[in-house]
Amino acid sequence: MKLPVAQMMVGCNGGLMGVVAIATVLGFASPVWWWGSYLDYPRPQYCLLLVTGLFVGLLGPQAWTMKRWWLLGLIPLLVNTALLAPFLLPRDRAPLPATAPHLRLIHATYDRENPDPSALIEYLANQTVDVVSVLEVTPELLPQLQARLTRYQLAAAEPRPNSHGSAWFVAKTALASGLQIVGSNVIHLPADSDRPILSLTVTVNGEAIALVCFHAIRPQSAERLAYQAKEFQALAAWSQRPGLPAHRIAIGDFNTTPWSHLFRQTLQDTSLVNSLLGFGLQPTWPSQFPAVLQIPIDHCLHSPTLQTRQRRVEAKIGSDHLPIFVEVGWNRAL
Repeated sequence: MKLPVAQMMVGCNGGLMGVVAIATVLGFASPVWWWGSYLDYPRPQYCLLLVTGLFVGLLGPQAWTMKRWWLLGLIPLLVNTALLAPFLLPRDRAPLPATAPHLRLIHATYDRENPDPSALIEYLANQTVDVVSVLEVTPELLPQLQARLTRYQLAAAEPRPNSHGSAWFVAKTALASGLQIVGSNVIHLPADSDRPILSLTVTVNGEAIALVCFHAIRPQSAERLAYQAKEFQALAAWSQRPGLPAHRIAIGDFNTTPWSHLFRQTLQDTSLVNSLLGFGLQPTWPSQFPAVLQIPIDHCLHSPTLQTRQRRVEAKIGSDHLPIFVEVGWNRAL
Protein backbone atom coordinates (compact mmCIF):
# COMPACT_ATOMS: atom_id res chain seq x y z
CA MET A 1 0.00 0.00 0.00
CA LYS A 2 2.88 2.33 0.76
CA LEU A 3 4.39 2.12 -2.73
CA PRO A 4 1.30 3.33 -4.65
CA VAL A 5 0.91 6.21 -2.19
CA ALA A 6 4.56 7.14 -2.63
CA GLN A 7 4.25 6.92 -6.38
CA MET A 8 1.14 9.09 -6.26
CA MET A 9 2.99 11.71 -4.23
CA VAL A 10 5.89 11.67 -6.66
CA GLY A 11 3.47 12.02 -9.59
CA CYS A 12 1.71 14.99 -7.96
CA ASN A 13 5.06 16.56 -7.22
CA GLY A 14 6.12 16.14 -10.83
CA GLY A 15 2.87 17.64 -12.04
CA LEU A 16 3.32 20.66 -9.75
CA MET A 17 6.85 21.18 -11.03
CA GLY A 18 5.55 21.03 -14.59
CA VAL A 19 2.94 23.68 -13.82
CA VAL A 20 5.60 25.92 -12.25
CA ALA A 21 7.85 25.44 -15.28
CA ILE A 22 5.02 26.48 -17.62
CA ALA A 23 4.18 29.49 -15.41
CA THR A 24 7.86 30.47 -15.47
CA VAL A 25 7.77 30.67 -19.27
CA LEU A 26 4.34 32.31 -19.52
CA GLY A 27 5.50 35.03 -17.12
CA PHE A 28 7.61 36.42 -19.95
CA ALA A 29 4.49 36.88 -22.08
CA SER A 30 3.29 39.90 -20.09
CA PRO A 31 4.07 42.39 -22.92
CA VAL A 32 1.43 40.70 -25.11
CA TRP A 33 -0.76 38.85 -22.58
CA TRP A 34 -1.89 40.64 -19.44
CA TRP A 35 -2.29 37.46 -17.40
CA GLY A 36 1.40 36.97 -17.96
CA SER A 37 2.08 39.90 -15.64
CA TYR A 38 0.49 37.99 -12.76
CA LEU A 39 2.56 34.93 -13.60
CA ASP A 40 5.66 37.14 -13.66
CA TYR A 41 5.25 38.25 -10.03
CA PRO A 42 5.75 35.11 -7.88
CA ARG A 43 9.28 34.26 -9.03
CA PRO A 44 10.54 33.66 -5.45
CA GLN A 45 7.66 31.27 -4.84
CA TYR A 46 8.50 29.44 -8.07
CA CYS A 47 12.05 28.95 -6.80
CA LEU A 48 10.79 27.62 -3.48
CA LEU A 49 8.43 25.14 -5.17
CA LEU A 50 11.07 23.99 -7.65
CA VAL A 51 13.73 23.44 -4.98
CA THR A 52 11.23 21.47 -2.90
CA GLY A 53 10.12 19.49 -5.96
CA LEU A 54 13.68 18.61 -6.94
CA PHE A 55 14.46 17.51 -3.40
CA VAL A 56 11.39 15.29 -3.20
CA GLY A 57 11.83 13.90 -6.70
CA LEU A 58 15.49 12.98 -6.36
CA LEU A 59 14.86 11.25 -3.03
CA GLY A 60 11.78 9.41 -4.31
CA PRO A 61 11.44 5.63 -4.86
CA GLN A 62 11.75 5.66 -8.66
CA ALA A 63 14.84 4.39 -10.47
CA TRP A 64 17.73 6.74 -11.24
CA THR A 65 16.92 6.60 -14.95
CA MET A 66 13.60 8.29 -14.11
CA LYS A 67 15.16 10.65 -11.61
CA ARG A 68 17.26 12.19 -14.36
CA TRP A 69 14.08 13.72 -15.75
CA TRP A 70 13.69 15.64 -12.51
CA LEU A 71 16.89 17.48 -13.31
CA LEU A 72 14.97 19.30 -16.04
CA GLY A 73 13.49 21.27 -13.16
CA LEU A 74 16.86 22.97 -12.86
CA ILE A 75 16.14 24.94 -16.04
CA PRO A 76 13.16 26.97 -14.74
CA LEU A 77 14.90 27.18 -11.37
CA LEU A 78 17.95 28.79 -12.97
CA VAL A 79 15.74 31.14 -15.02
CA ASN A 80 13.91 32.40 -11.95
CA THR A 81 17.07 32.57 -9.88
CA ALA A 82 18.76 34.68 -12.55
CA LEU A 83 15.95 37.26 -12.27
CA LEU A 84 16.26 37.37 -8.48
CA ALA A 85 20.06 37.29 -8.28
CA PRO A 86 20.65 41.09 -8.59
CA PHE A 87 18.69 41.61 -5.38
CA LEU A 88 20.17 38.68 -3.47
CA LEU A 89 23.84 39.15 -4.32
CA PRO A 90 25.79 41.85 -2.45
CA ARG A 91 26.86 44.85 -4.51
CA ASP A 92 30.13 46.72 -4.36
CA ARG A 93 29.42 50.19 -3.05
CA ALA A 94 32.08 52.78 -2.46
CA PRO A 95 32.06 53.57 1.26
CA LEU A 96 30.60 56.99 2.03
CA PRO A 97 32.13 59.12 4.79
CA ALA A 98 30.03 59.23 7.93
CA THR A 99 29.83 63.00 7.52
CA ALA A 100 28.58 62.81 3.92
CA PRO A 101 25.11 64.31 3.33
CA HIS A 102 22.33 61.76 3.61
CA LEU A 103 18.55 61.53 3.65
CA ARG A 104 16.45 58.98 5.54
CA LEU A 105 13.00 58.24 4.20
CA ILE A 106 10.03 56.09 5.14
CA HIS A 107 7.22 55.28 2.77
CA ALA A 108 3.92 53.86 4.00
CA THR A 109 0.90 52.84 1.94
CA TYR A 110 -2.14 52.89 4.17
CA ASP A 111 -5.35 50.94 3.64
CA ARG A 112 -8.06 53.61 3.43
CA GLU A 113 -10.71 50.97 4.18
CA ASN A 114 -9.24 50.41 7.64
CA PRO A 115 -11.28 52.64 9.98
CA ASP A 116 -8.60 52.58 12.69
CA PRO A 117 -5.33 54.33 11.71
CA SER A 118 -3.82 54.04 15.20
CA ALA A 119 -1.19 51.46 14.16
CA LEU A 120 -0.02 53.66 11.28
CA ILE A 121 0.09 56.80 13.41
CA GLU A 122 1.86 55.11 16.32
CA TYR A 123 4.46 53.65 13.98
CA LEU A 124 5.18 56.96 12.22
CA ALA A 125 5.17 58.94 15.48
CA ASN A 126 8.02 56.80 16.81
CA GLN A 127 10.27 57.16 13.75
CA THR A 128 13.33 59.40 13.57
CA VAL A 129 13.71 59.79 9.81
CA ASP A 130 13.97 62.99 7.76
CA VAL A 131 11.09 62.59 5.31
CA VAL A 132 7.92 60.49 5.34
CA SER A 133 5.59 59.78 2.41
CA VAL A 134 2.13 58.32 2.95
CA LEU A 135 -0.27 57.00 0.32
CA GLU A 136 -4.06 56.55 0.52
CA VAL A 137 -4.42 59.65 2.69
CA THR A 138 -8.09 60.52 3.08
CA PRO A 139 -9.63 63.82 4.30
CA GLU A 140 -10.43 62.02 7.58
CA LEU A 141 -6.90 60.65 8.04
CA LEU A 142 -4.92 63.83 7.32
CA PRO A 143 -6.03 65.83 10.43
CA GLN A 144 -5.19 62.85 12.63
CA LEU A 145 -1.72 62.60 11.13
CA GLN A 146 -1.13 66.32 11.61
CA ALA A 147 -2.32 66.26 15.20
CA ARG A 148 -0.40 63.21 16.37
CA LEU A 149 2.83 63.31 14.35
CA THR A 150 4.26 65.98 16.62
CA ARG A 151 7.85 65.31 15.51
CA TYR A 152 6.96 66.16 11.93
CA GLN A 153 5.75 69.13 9.93
CA LEU A 154 3.32 68.64 7.06
CA ALA A 155 5.17 69.64 3.90
CA ALA A 156 2.46 68.88 1.32
CA ALA A 157 -0.79 66.98 1.13
CA GLU A 158 -3.41 66.01 -1.41
CA PRO A 159 -6.06 64.03 0.50
CA ARG A 160 -8.68 62.16 -1.50
CA PRO A 161 -11.67 60.00 -0.49
CA ASN A 162 -10.42 57.22 -2.76
CA SER A 163 -6.99 55.56 -2.82
CA HIS A 164 -5.38 58.50 -4.67
CA GLY A 165 -4.54 60.68 -1.66
CA SER A 166 -0.99 61.29 -0.44
CA ALA A 167 1.08 63.44 1.91
CA TRP A 168 4.68 64.39 2.66
CA PHE A 169 5.97 65.07 6.19
CA VAL A 170 9.39 66.44 7.14
CA ALA A 171 11.00 65.95 10.55
CA LYS A 172 11.31 69.10 12.67
CA THR A 173 14.80 67.97 13.73
CA ALA A 174 15.82 67.81 10.06
CA LEU A 175 14.47 71.32 9.51
CA ALA A 176 16.42 72.51 12.53
CA SER A 177 19.56 70.88 11.12
CA GLY A 178 19.39 72.67 7.79
CA LEU A 179 16.98 70.72 5.62
CA GLN A 180 14.72 73.19 3.84
CA ILE A 181 11.40 72.74 2.06
CA VAL A 182 11.69 74.47 -1.30
CA GLY A 183 8.20 73.73 -2.60
CA SER A 184 5.67 71.15 -3.71
CA ASN A 185 3.19 70.65 -6.51
CA VAL A 186 0.78 68.11 -7.95
CA ILE A 187 1.78 66.44 -11.19
CA HIS A 188 0.10 63.76 -13.28
CA LEU A 189 1.98 60.77 -14.68
CA PRO A 190 0.86 60.58 -17.47
CA ALA A 191 -0.76 63.97 -18.11
CA ASP A 192 -4.24 62.48 -18.64
CA SER A 193 -4.18 60.58 -15.33
CA ASP A 194 -6.77 61.44 -12.70
CA ARG A 195 -4.36 60.32 -9.98
CA PRO A 196 -2.47 63.25 -8.41
CA ILE A 197 1.24 62.57 -7.84
CA LEU A 198 2.61 64.76 -5.07
CA SER A 199 6.05 66.18 -5.82
CA LEU A 200 8.28 67.71 -3.14
CA THR A 201 11.57 69.57 -3.44
CA VAL A 202 13.89 69.99 -0.46
CA THR A 203 17.50 71.00 0.05
CA VAL A 204 20.04 69.14 2.17
CA ASN A 205 23.30 70.95 2.87
CA GLY A 206 22.31 73.40 0.15
CA GLU A 207 21.80 70.69 -2.50
CA ALA A 208 18.31 70.30 -3.94
CA ILE A 209 16.55 66.97 -4.26
CA ALA A 210 13.26 66.29 -6.06
CA LEU A 211 10.95 63.59 -4.70
CA VAL A 212 7.70 62.11 -5.99
CA CYS A 213 5.28 59.86 -4.11
CA PHE A 214 4.47 57.50 -6.96
CA HIS A 215 1.38 55.30 -7.10
CA ALA A 216 0.67 53.06 -10.10
CA ILE A 217 -2.63 51.48 -11.08
CA ARG A 218 -3.29 47.82 -10.31
CA PRO A 219 -2.93 45.75 -13.53
CA GLN A 220 -6.24 43.90 -13.18
CA SER A 221 -7.06 43.81 -16.90
CA ALA A 222 -5.37 44.25 -20.25
CA GLU A 223 -6.47 47.89 -20.36
CA ARG A 224 -5.20 48.60 -16.85
CA LEU A 225 -1.87 46.89 -17.57
CA ALA A 226 -1.50 49.04 -20.70
CA TYR A 227 -2.22 52.13 -18.61
CA GLN A 228 0.31 51.06 -15.99
CA ALA A 229 2.86 50.94 -18.80
CA LYS A 230 1.96 54.55 -19.66
CA GLU A 231 2.42 55.52 -16.01
CA PHE A 232 5.89 53.99 -15.94
CA GLN A 233 6.80 55.70 -19.21
CA ALA A 234 5.67 59.00 -17.70
CA LEU A 235 7.76 58.33 -14.59
CA ALA A 236 10.76 57.65 -16.81
CA ALA A 237 10.14 60.96 -18.59
CA TRP A 238 9.87 62.77 -15.24
CA SER A 239 13.22 61.34 -14.11
CA GLN A 240 14.90 62.95 -17.14
CA ARG A 241 12.95 66.20 -17.14
CA PRO A 242 15.19 69.25 -17.67
CA GLY A 243 15.17 71.74 -14.86
CA LEU A 244 14.78 69.24 -12.05
CA PRO A 245 17.56 68.94 -9.44
CA ALA A 246 20.22 66.37 -10.22
CA HIS A 247 19.19 64.39 -7.12
CA ARG A 248 15.85 62.64 -7.72
CA ILE A 249 13.84 60.04 -5.84
CA ALA A 250 10.63 58.21 -6.77
CA ILE A 251 9.17 56.24 -3.88
CA GLY A 252 5.79 54.59 -3.44
CA ASP A 253 3.47 51.76 -4.43
CA PHE A 254 4.42 50.63 -7.94
CA ASN A 255 1.99 47.67 -7.92
CA THR A 256 4.54 45.45 -9.64
CA THR A 257 7.65 43.51 -8.74
CA PRO A 258 11.20 44.66 -9.56
CA TRP A 259 11.75 41.69 -11.90
CA SER A 260 8.58 42.34 -13.92
CA HIS A 261 8.94 43.29 -17.57
CA LEU A 262 7.51 46.79 -17.08
CA PHE A 263 9.72 47.58 -14.11
CA ARG A 264 12.87 46.39 -15.85
CA GLN A 265 11.92 48.33 -19.00
CA THR A 266 11.40 51.48 -16.94
CA LEU A 267 14.89 51.23 -15.47
CA GLN A 268 16.32 50.71 -18.96
CA ASP A 269 14.56 53.88 -20.12
CA THR A 270 16.00 55.97 -17.28
CA SER A 271 19.16 56.41 -15.32
CA LEU A 272 17.30 55.69 -12.07
CA VAL A 273 18.74 53.09 -9.70
CA ASN A 274 16.68 50.56 -7.80
CA SER A 275 17.48 50.93 -4.09
CA LEU A 276 16.63 47.24 -3.54
CA LEU A 277 19.67 45.93 -5.45
CA GLY A 278 21.87 43.94 -3.11
CA PHE A 279 19.53 44.26 -0.13
CA GLY A 280 17.46 41.09 -0.61
CA LEU A 281 13.89 40.68 -1.85
CA GLN A 282 12.20 42.62 1.00
CA PRO A 283 8.57 41.71 0.19
CA THR A 284 5.89 44.23 1.22
CA TRP A 285 2.54 42.81 0.04
CA PRO A 286 0.19 41.33 1.09
CA SER A 287 1.21 41.91 4.69
CA GLN A 288 -1.45 39.49 5.98
CA PHE A 289 0.36 36.56 4.33
CA PRO A 290 3.51 34.81 5.61
CA ALA A 291 6.71 36.37 4.27
CA VAL A 292 7.35 33.44 1.90
CA LEU A 293 4.09 34.26 0.10
CA GLN A 294 4.67 38.03 -0.16
CA ILE A 295 6.15 39.99 -3.06
CA PRO A 296 7.89 43.40 -3.17
CA ILE A 297 5.69 46.03 -4.86
CA ASP A 298 6.70 49.11 -2.83
CA HIS A 299 9.87 50.62 -4.24
CA CYS A 300 12.34 53.47 -4.08
CA LEU A 301 14.23 54.54 -7.20
CA HIS A 302 16.86 57.26 -7.13
CA SER A 303 19.25 59.06 -9.43
CA PRO A 304 22.84 57.73 -9.72
CA THR A 305 24.00 60.85 -7.86
CA LEU A 306 22.70 59.09 -4.76
CA GLN A 307 23.70 55.79 -3.18
CA THR A 308 21.57 53.49 -1.04
CA ARG A 309 23.16 53.16 2.38
CA GLN A 310 20.43 51.21 4.14
CA ARG A 311 17.13 49.65 3.14
CA ARG A 312 14.65 47.49 5.02
CA VAL A 313 10.99 46.56 5.37
CA GLU A 314 9.29 47.77 8.53
CA ALA A 315 6.55 46.43 10.82
CA LYS A 316 2.84 46.04 10.11
CA ILE A 317 0.78 49.23 10.25
CA GLY A 318 -2.78 47.98 9.79
CA SER A 319 -2.40 47.98 6.02
CA ASP A 320 -2.07 45.32 3.35
CA HIS A 321 1.34 46.90 2.62
CA LEU A 322 4.44 46.97 4.80
CA PRO A 323 6.31 50.28 4.98
CA ILE A 324 9.87 50.61 3.70
CA PHE A 325 12.84 52.52 5.13
CA VAL A 326 15.56 53.83 2.81
CA GLU A 327 18.64 55.87 3.59
CA VAL A 328 20.53 57.45 0.69
CA GLY A 329 23.83 59.29 0.69
CA TRP A 330 25.34 61.66 -1.83
CA ASN A 331 27.53 59.82 -4.35
CA ARG A 332 30.43 62.23 -4.73
CA ALA A 333 32.01 60.04 -7.42
CA LEU A 334 29.41 61.33 -9.91
